[in-house]
Amino acid sequence: MFRLSTFWSVLVLLAVAVEETTSLLGSGPHITDVNILLPPKMTNSVEYRLQGSDGCFKWSWDHHDILSVLPEYNSSNHCSTSARLRSIAPYSGRKETAVYATDVHSGIVIRCKVFIDIFSRIQIFHNSIKLDLDGLATLRVRAFDNEVAVEDNVFSSLVGLQFMWQLMPGTDGTHHLVHVPLKDSPLSDCGGLCGDLEIQIVLENSGVFSDLYVVKGTEIGHEKVSVHLLEPEFMDMADNIVLTVAEAMSLEPPSPVYVLIGAAFQYSLKVIRGNIPQVVTLPSLHHRWSVSNPSVAEVDAMMGVTRALSLGETSVIVEDTRVAGHIQVSTLNVVLPDTLYLYISPLSGSGDPVEGTEAIPSVARWYVISGRQYLIQMKVFSQGPGAQEIYITENDDFKLFDNQSEYWKTFLVLDDIMLKHGWRNSRVLKATSQGMGKLSASLTYFSGFQDTKEALKVVQEIMVCNRVKLSLDRINDMSQSILLPWAPGVYQEVELKATGGCAKASSDYKWFSSDMATVSISASGTVQARKPGKTTVKVVSVFDSFNYDEVVIEVSIPSSMVMLQNFHVETVVGSHLQAAVTMKASNGAYFYKCDAFSSLVNWKSGSESFVVVNATGKMPFSENLETAQRHTSVHGPPCSWRHLYASGPGRTMLHATLSKESQHFDHSFHGPIVLKASLRIAAYSPLMVHQAGDGSQFGGYWFNLGQAETGNQLVNLDELYLAPGTNMDVSLVGGPEPWDGGVDYIETYEISNDRHAHAKEGVHVHLISGSSGSLYEILCQELGTFNLVFKRGNLVGDDHPLPTISEVSLSLTCSFPSSIALLVDEPVNKREVIQTANQADRGPGRIRVTPITVANGQTIRIAAVGISNTGEAFANSSSLCMSWELGSCEGLAYLDDAYGSQRSKSSWERFLVLQNESGLS
Repeated sequence: MFRLSTFWSVLVLLAVAVEETTSLLGSGPHITDVNILLPPKMTNSVEYRLQGSDGCFKWSWDHHDILSVLPEYNSSNHCSTSARLRSIAPYSGRKETAVYATDVHSGIVIRCKVFIDIFSRIQIFHNSIKLDLDGLATLRVRAFDNEVAVEDNVFSSLVGLQFMWQLMPGTDGTHHLVHVPLKDSPLSDCGGLCGDLEIQIVLENSGVFSDLYVVKGTEIGHEKVSVHLLEPEFMDMADNIVLTVAEAMSLEPPSPVYVLIGAAFQYSLKVIRGNIPQVVTLPSLHHRWSVSNPSVAEVDAMMGVTRALSLGETSVIVEDTRVAGHIQVSTLNVVLPDTLYLYISPLSGSGDPVEGTEAIPSVARWYVISGRQYLIQMKVFSQGPGAQEIYITENDDFKLFDNQSEYWKTFLVLDDIMLKHGWRNSRVLKATSQGMGKLSASLTYFSGFQDTKEALKVVQEIMVCNRVKLSLDRINDMSQSILLPWAPGVYQEVELKATGGCAKASSDYKWFSSDMATVSISASGTVQARKPGKTTVKVVSVFDSFNYDEVVIEVSIPSSMVMLQNFHVETVVGSHLQAAVTMKASNGAYFYKCDAFSSLVNWKSGSESFVVVNATGKMPFSENLETAQRHTSVHGPPCSWRHLYASGPGRTMLHATLSKESQHFDHSFHGPIVLKASLRIAAYSPLMVHQAGDGSQFGGYWFNLGQAETGNQLVNLDELYLAPGTNMDVSLVGGPEPWDGGVDYIETYEISNDRHAHAKEGVHVHLISGSSGSLYEILCQELGTFNLVFKRGNLVGDDHPLPTISEVSLSLTCSFPSSIALLVDEPVNKREVIQTANQADRGPGRIRVTPITVANGQTIRIAAVGISNTGEAFANSSSLCMSWELGSCEGLAYLDDAYGSQRSKSSWERFLVLQNESGLS
């Protein structure tokens, strides 16, 4: 048996050597064998497939009377890469011939020698005479010739021959093996390249067997397997072997095991049953434990509990008593400790280790991330150059102290997680807040000299840091992707900032770009778009490589430009509008930042109503621009912006054009970039409210609307005084004009009193006619001071992103006049005349000191005007009844009531007839 095993090992080594040599030959045609041994023609033919590679072959051979060669063709290109060889002549002595494989492309010829001889014996080949319970064993028949040699020659193939296999149980009649049909086995013929499994399966299905036989261990014990060759000339040619079936055993902890003096632990014995590892419950009737050196350690023969007694080495042996000699051995070393280390490694949220990370030993300060969990492992190593980790048991005096740190919490590893990963002597550390503390561990052990004890101790500093987070100039909670624009010669920059990681300066971070040719990154965190593409930028704490943050940056060529919808499109004459454009990529996404393109955008107004200012594009914008920057995810960032001065009323189109030509040295870009955007804008006159009615005949001042409009003398009416029960018409002019059908236009008013409360009951406002100059009637109903606010403008709609509402206020006083001004011989009650009359010096009885001189012999108009306590003239006092009396006027003048009734509409205006007498009245 030893000779056959040696032969098989040599054969395997030769096959490996041939394979390695072939791999070094380079390209060119090859065949799998250059020497083949086949049997002569028998009852059942034996075929051998000669396989070629790296060529298309034409096959020829020397002796057509003893050998048949049948080419096999590739169905895809009708090229032969293999041939089946078969002996066709009965045995008449050892024969020798040759087969030639000629590559039709290169003309290279490869020669294969073929020997034909008869069998001298057969033998069952196997990998091991012991197989696991529920395990498979593959048995194969090999045949040898009778040529005189140190080693017999093995036949290249027995495929096609029929054999009879038998399983023979022991004296008790119990089978320990069962035959597994080839079709149900996991064997493969590699697509026909490494065997003839299909032929062997056909033989089994026909009721006989081939040279290949598969068995499975079903019961622990021994069983004989025999084989006979079914050929008339070789009926006595047979072989047999005895196979042993046993349970596969393994021990935990795995060998070798290093422990301290006094350590006590129990081995865990596992067996494979049904291809599933199972722990054997101890004590077991079928397993016995022993040690090879009882002075070093002792073991409980039934339980496997082992106790280390003294320094040295021994073997712990467990034997399966059902199978003689079936043992499993673990080498046990009792040693002294040399070093104690703490190790830390990050854990995932589920408590499992983070893939791709390695534990960090206690050689320097540890940096951990607040909110994360870490595994703390305590390990002890033996003395000597080949220091080994010592298996710490419950008997060992091993302690961990966290000093009740306020920066982290420690707790035991869950049992299922500990068993899953084999973590022993471990704790979970959860970092809670930033700060530094210390973690310590100690081990007290027997030194081996007169039961004296010694100790090892380690102290580890731990710094808890906040998680490193990326933040940009204007966004604190940034998304995980940034889109930047690029054009030839235009390199958009963005300054990235990081927080956390216990950093005290910008140098406490390291910045990385996965593709510096696409996006470069400076040491301070400024990225620059260099060309279209995608890359990942990562910032890492210099103290902790696990503490990092990253963002994906994509660089793209702008495909469109649009006006930002963050600004008003209407403004009052004499003020400024703000306008800005942003750009989009081809997928419609807004860029994160694009101000590098500002100087490339040309702005133009379609009329003289607006003048484009801020030609440099560097004037800072107002709060609207800041708002736009804070909401880039909705509207996109401003790429270029301008102020527009409204010089006169009117509407026009604002045009923005970006043009960038390709540069001759940039071959990655073809054609110019031309992007356009436009916006409809408008300027309007200030909204004003002015008087539209004349109060000259009603105890008020005179106003001529037509004359004021003709002379362009309309001014805003700030104050209005009316007596209770009187009214006055006012007109609303200016303000925004209606935009279009898609935008709602509003015109409204609000009334409040001096207590800022709504007071619609005290004042009645009635719209007489509505247009660009709306006419309202204002009626005083109650005493009081009121504030009237008129509003008109456009709401949000198409091409009108923000509402533009203009408003104007009017103070209305509803009261009784505190005094009266008398006007003599004035056609109308002009304000300046009223003011002069009211301010004239007066004597007793409020009689003017300086009399008014008029010519006699005529009829003159006399009128009264109500005056407020502030000296302002009323616009209408007609609800109050005015009584007129003449004193000392006999023969000089009299009131013409008939004429006055025709000319005057109220009692505040009368007509005085002067007779042809002179005098003072």
